[in-house]
Amino acid sequence: MTSRQRTLLLVSVLVTAALAPAAFAGSAAADPSVGVDYEGDSVTVANGSAQVVSGTADAPVGTEILVRVRASGDTEPVFLKTSTAVVTENGTWATSFDFERQAAGDTFSLTARFENGSAETNVDGEVIACGEECADTLPSGTPTPIPEQTQTATRTDGPSASVAFTENIFLVERGGVAAIPISFESANGDDVTQAVVVLGNESESNYELEAVVRDGDDDGQAVVYVDTSLAGRSNEPLSVSGGDSVSVVSETSLDSQLDAADYDVSLYAGSERTGGPVDVGSLVVQTETTRTATVTAAPVTGDSSSQALNGIGVGPLAIGGIVSGAFIVGGALLAALLLKG
Repeated sequence: MTSRQRTLLLVSVLVTAALAPAAFAGSAAADPSVGVDYEGDSVTVANGSAQVVSGTADAPVGTEILVRVRASGDTEPVFLKTSTAVVTENGTWATSFDFERQAAGDTFSLTARFENGSAETNVDGEVIACGEECADTLPSGTPTPIPEQTQTATRTDGPSASVAFTENIFLVERGGVAAIPISFESANGDDVTQAVVVLGNESESNYELEAVVRDGDDDGQAVVYVDTSLAGRSNEPLSVSGGDSVSVVSETSLDSQLDAADYDVSLYAGSERTGGPVDVGSLVVQTETTRTATVTAAPVTGDSSSQALNGIGVGPLAIGGIVSGAFIVGGALLAALLLKG
């Protein structure tokens, strides 16, 4: 075998060894899925203190499912309830909510999603009246475990909302910047240009921020930007869209950037945090996405051995990556070939 033939054989083996992990990775499991149990056109719960929502999931045991229930339609007062369920060995999940303060006929939207956002489902729901034996304890046969629920503040009184979130779920990667859009409307003939935003709850999430947002350009809207890398560690964790202003009233100090978790977001009309919130939302801080760097080979120059390798379309940087991969996958084979050459 000539020197060039040995070189080509070695490169072929290295390419095969380096690509082997990718070939095995291609046989991944089916995409995960999550579903909600209900009969008829929507999920129904009674206005009792222990109402179970359950479903199924195609995911490993222990996978966390974030469940959110938010008032819809003309339901007053506005409410948002959040909870976490866990996939069991039977592929089921369940959690409970307290609907005792809601009235029969109230409607809501229910979302169940995996914590990593890989799958989610949305269904409509309705509150019905409790019977004589409205459940205050979980019914037998309810899938377990059911983690303790985390419920956001519920609006209990006040006029029609003069400020509101234009969306209620705000997603952001840990260390990134989240956008919270707010709309301002006239109420009772008065122009409303200020709102209080409360992010988090110090007693539940060890972080809380209160700020006043002003619609400075009178366009009826403002966008608040939350820098999760600066929250709790800087004098300027918030910024706003052009023409508007924001001032932080109070904030919990943190030693590191905001943790990946769900944080309640409450909105109050005016410049003071009084009464109940007129709208509620949830800031979902997700773990950072792992990214793999891509290396592009540079044009080959140099000795004849490099040119020989370049003749089959493999540059020196690519060879470096292949050799590294080959030592991981088949170091013994590579060593044998080198010794034989």
